[in-house]
Amino acid sequence: MRRNDALVISGLILGIIALGFLREYVFVSMNEQLFALWNDKESRITGFITIIKSLSYYQLYYFKWFLTALFSGLFYGWSLLILKRLFHDYHWKELGVVYLLLIGIAIITMLIGWPLGKLNESYIIARFFMGIAQSPLPLMLMIPAIFLRAKSQP
Repeated sequence: MRRNDALVISGLILGIIALGFLREYVFVSMNEQLFALWNDKESRITGFITIIKSLSYYQLYYFKWFLTALFSGLFYGWSLLILKRLFHDYHWKELGVVYLLLIGIAIITMLIGWPLGKLNESYIIARFFMGIAQSPLPLMLMIPAIFLRAKSQP
């Protein structure tokens, strides 16, 4: 690996880590604001995220769904860039299957829990799988899987 490639890959890895911290900061702040609105209390959020204080409870609630999809897409795209730099191929189909499975399991879980009256329980499971989609974990699984596949082929 050339020095330039190593620097770019290091930058991309630092970028995906920073994206994870940004996502965590945004969602924790939104949850704090949702808690404050629901319980009619003063919000303790600070920093640039205070712009969400102008949103109503349901506006913020539905905005979180949008951000969930956005961050999943950002992690997917960022992972593709890292895979391209590491393996000179995007491996978008394989990574896409991983993301479709994660999102599909989350949706199916919610669809099963809804008619059974177990929406809160199914939400916890769906949130777990969507949390994986909004993290570097799929990338961390893909890298050794691609290496293993390459070694097993003659």
